[in-house]
Amino acid sequence: MSRCRALPGLLLLLLFAESSPMRPGGFPPADVENALWYVWSRYTPAIPSRALASPSMGEDVQAGPHRVYLPLVMRAPSAAPEFRALWVTRFDWTRADGTWARPEMLVAIADQAAAARFNVLLFQVRGVGDAYYAPGYEPWAARLTGTVTRTLGVSPGFDPLRVLLEAAHARGLQVHAYVNVYPTWLCGVGAPPDGLNPPHPFWTFSRTNGRSWSAWRVYDASGMPMNMMTCGSYLWATPAWSGVRDHLRRVVGDLMRRYDLDGVHLDLVRYPGPDYSYDPFTPSFSSPAERAEWQREQVNAMVREISVVVKGIRPQAWVTAAVWGVYQNRWGWPGFRQGYSDYYQDSKRWLREGWVDAIMPMIYPAGPSGNCPDTTVWTLDRFRILVADFLADAGGRYVFPGIHGGYACFQEVLDRIQAARALGAQGVAIFAYGPLSQRGYWDELAAQAFPQPAPLPPLP
Repeated sequence: MSRCRALPGLLLLLLFAESSPMRPGGFPPADVENALWYVWSRYTPAIPSRALASPSMGEDVQAGPHRVYLPLVMRAPSAAPEFRALWVTRFDWTRADGTWARPEMLVAIADQAAAARFNVLLFQVRGVGDAYYAPGYEPWAARLTGTVTRTLGVSPGFDPLRVLLEAAHARGLQVHAYVNVYPTWLCGVGAPPDGLNPPHPFWTFSRTNGRSWSAWRVYDASGMPMNMMTCGSYLWATPAWSGVRDHLRRVVGDLMRRYDLDGVHLDLVRYPGPDYSYDPFTPSFSSPAERAEWQREQVNAMVREISVVVKGIRPQAWVTAAVWGVYQNRWGWPGFRQGYSDYYQDSKRWLREGWVDAIMPMIYPAGPSGNCPDTTVWTLDRFRILVADFLADAGGRYVFPGIHGGYACFQEVLDRIQAARALGAQGVAIFAYGPLSQRGYWDELAAQAFPQPAPLPPLP
């Protein structure tokens, strides 16, 4: 829908030198309406009282010239199509200190994103096998009611996804359901509460995999399952077990059927690292290369099957994925892991095969430095190199580079947005609502990065 606006401070004055007196009543009704429009809009001085006088008041209406104030309406300038996505994580608006989540926070998020001229919200609906929406196949997330685990399954009294959808759509924003794919529970907190309705997948997977209590988890090279008390951040499910794919298909299908979503966004759709997985569902291989290729195909199958579910229910919905920022380290940079060989994530193939409409390579540090320019290894030059590398193999699909919103100065964010545009990317994704709010970059985004609204590019 096109947007129009009246240009403030600019009046179109038509001077009529009339040779005959005006009809009784002063200005014609249409002209009076025009003059009043300016007064109501505070764009013009008060209308001369003589112009609105009635002959019954004894006023002598003079012949021209007369000023007629006509509304001047122009179409607002609009940028070229551009995908402007903002990640909204569960940590951006929920807490684990006993504070319950509030729906008005979601409305505020939509307000700020729209004012900054984003056009897509990537809203996290699944963190660790839990739901930030009215449950279908997984229980209410505990963070919605202020705890890490104890209140898992407790309703917060509102449906976060529905609230955000209504607020975002009213402001012209798309909403894509952001799903953590393989993380199934947290580390170091013990098992999730049991006996919930719906049950948490930790318990479903443990009881239904047909092998052993822990067979559904990833296993390290020594043959040990990931230990939920000593693992790093997440307890990961193995991509090798078809039961994980079956469950995720049901979760995504339920979301697409019950909510007016504009897309699905996949995150952590990979193995947790190069030392996994040697689980009971993964066969033995004669070489590491053969194993790596097989593991990439397990992740491919998940992406492919979710895409089929989404497009089968809503063909015009987007399917996108956040992917590792370095596909293959062909430049010999020290300390950089690779999506293709270290996480078994073949994101370029997803584009070639059309399983996703776009990828968002996360080309940024986990935590930017306090310096300006940023002094982490994720330099602007490397950003340009990596964006160009992904774009070269886009296969007719989109690459929307991921940019951190928490740099110590806004120029770092702006430089990367402009670099992405210069290289031919038709959009960007900013991580995330929380870092942007902490830095207070909303006005800078609207004034410098996104000075005009932009429609989304068409689906490929």
